[in-house]
Amino acid sequence: MGPFRIWWFALAFTCIGLETRFKDLAELGGGRPAAAFLIGQGVNIIWTLILAYLIFGGLIFPAPKL
Repeated sequence: MGPFRIWWFALAFTCIGLETRFKDLAELGGGRPAAAFLIGQGVNIIWTLILAYLIFGGLIFPAPKL
């Protein structure tokens, strides 16, 4: 189960910005939308990492014994 969890975790973070066009965002409004997007994604990444650690680390739910 461990390798699958690691791959899904890595895939989730990889997929966060796959469809992002930074060039288009940087050209709008002096780059303010790009900055807002990057800050929002940074918060999203941190929040997701914390939740994944709490849930999959056995802190909220007990880790299954295999």
